[in-house]
Amino acid sequence: MNLGFFTMPIHPLDKDWRQSLREDREAFLLADELGFTEAYVGEHVTDKAENITSCIAFLAWIAGATKQIKLGTGTINITVIPPAGTSRTTATDQFTYVPADARTSTRRQNR
Repeated sequence: MNLGFFTMPIHPLDKDWRQSLREDREAFLLADELGFTEAYVGEHVTDKAENITSCIAFLAWIAGATKQIKLGTGTINITVIPPAGTSRTTATDQFTYVPADARTSTRRQNR
């Protein structure tokens, strides 16, 4: 059975936003360790309780620390970001996914 999850992390308003982002990152890394096959995150630019304002930037931040999980955007606020900006960002982000077998240092050295 394959497991995946979607989250729009909500945190108390008085919590430091940096701590909130670290906790959100740890949730994705734990899901990877537990064998989840995919994870998605949403974004909000106007809600103080949900402080991931760019799911693409958040996923790019955690992608290098994962081993096997596939990461995806749950939502992208196209009404806030111009379509060309969204297109540019997603086209650039295609390089953050590295297959699990290419992540070991010995295999990289042999290429």
